[in-house]
Amino acid sequence: MLAYWRDLPEAQLLAGNPDGDVTQERLSGFLFSTLVALDGSASLPGFDLVPRDDEEWPTTSINSDVELHAVFPEGIIPTKS
Repeated sequence: MLAYWRDLPEAQLLAGNPDGDVTQERLSGFLFSTLVALDGSASLPGFDLVPRDDEEWPTTSINSDVELHAVFPEGIIPTKS
């Protein structure tokens, strides 16, 4: 994934946002792709994210009823001013 987002041509990267920041688009794309992989939608099995507590081993996944990439907020990385 890292190589994909690093090597994606700028014209393709900025196709939906011609005035966008290249670095921001690459980072947002990589983060979104990572969430897709965790959800199991990237030809990988899905992963359950279970918070770790040193006192007790929790068994409840924090992403059992939500696809993380589906709730990825637009504009999560603030634009440079």
